[in-house]
Amino acid sequence: MKTVTYERSGRTNTGAQALRVEGLRHLRVLEQGEPVVERDLTPEEIHRLSPLLETLQREPEPATLASQGGGPDGLAVTLAFEDEETPRLRLATERLPAKGAGGGYDRLLAELDALLTAELHARAPRHAHAVLPHQLRHDE
Repeated sequence: MKTVTYERSGRTNTGAQALRVEGLRHLRVLEQGEPVVERDLTPEEIHRLSPLLETLQREPEPATLASQGGGPDGLAVTLAFEDEETPRLRLATERLPAKGAGGGYDRLLAELDALLTAELHARAPRHAHAVLPHQLRHDE
């Protein structure tokens, strides 16, 4: 099984965030190219990702797919297999997970995006914070 890399970047991220699945055994999460999480995949994750990756890996290397939309303020995702010259997929999108590449790719992007989000949230949870009106006046 090849190494596959899923990367997302855009207006909501200060830097690129990426997830690398190595040989369908190991998971590596990167922020701005620096590893922040490394662990083995769980049996459940392998069960979910294996059929998607195997199906797409057997397909001939396509020309890079790209969708319209997004723009300079949008989000972008990239999907690449390790031994291919160019990424399999580059998509501009308004929201995550990205859609528009076709059935197998859309399902894989949704799985990888959910996994990346879960790993980043486990590392640095974001908590909702309510600001009350009297606090705004105090800060002014």
